Amino acid sequence: MYAGIDLGSRFVKIAILFDGKIEYKLYDTVEFYRKYVKRIDGELLIDPSFLPEMPERIVATGYGRNLLNFKNIEVISEIKAHYRGALEQIDLDNFVLIDIGGQDSKVIVVRDRYIEDFVMNDKCAASSGRFIETAADILKIPVDQFGRHYENPAKLSSTCSVFAESEIISKIAEGYSLESIAAGVNDSIARRILPLVKKYTKHSIYASGGVVRLSGVLHFLSIHLSKKVDVLKNPHYNGALGCLAYSVGQSLKAFHL
Repeated sequence: MYAGIDLGSRFVKIAILFDGKIEYKLYDTVEFYRKYVKRIDGELLIDPSFLPEMPERIVATGYGRNLLNFKNIEVISEIKAHYRGALEQIDLDNFVLIDIGGQDSKVIVVRDRYIEDFVMNDKCAASSGRFIETAADILKIPVDQFGRHYENPAKLSSTCSVFAESEIISKIAEGYSLESIAAGVNDSIARRILPLVKKYTKHSIYASGGVVRLSGVLHFLSIHLSKKVDVLKNPHYNGALGCLAYSVGQSLKAFHL
């Protein structure tokens, strides 16, 4: 058995190759660390009891990878993990991947199946899932319904998520509908990502990360780029799949992703 783990800021995504099949697990990050991350003799260890059996190899990546040094797993960069995950899901030699995570967003440019360039925005949460969660809480709209809103977007000009929260409240006071403000948030996230990707539009563009399940952001990205943005088959588990591929040491395509 082999495992790939994406230690995200909000969720821990796990991909497992077990008995010739790929399985997926999802945990809240705080819950996962509380239950399965141990410190023994000053060293961090992941307790693999959440897996069906002891794996031959575990490869991990994620938001905290530079802060944590686990003794019993191999750690790779997020760029490397998401690139490899995309290769497993895309039958193209040249493409662009936009990953929108809980705390950051990143763009990876692949040419001839190798990384040609990449860029990240990890300085501000205004282009990430955290901003949607905050806005959804203010607007009392369930996160899983937030992406439905893309008509008549209210214009949000703040480039910082903290100031954007105040602007959302101001829009409510000005009489904008909650749906219009939600559409504005989706548009705002797309606009924050736009500078990262706009010079790479000659290739096919794919998206991954939990936010891409919210179609409103993709709607505005496609409009601003004048190009369709496709979604990976397993967008939420892309990083975990990339780690799993490195763990196994071969392509996963034979195992029916």
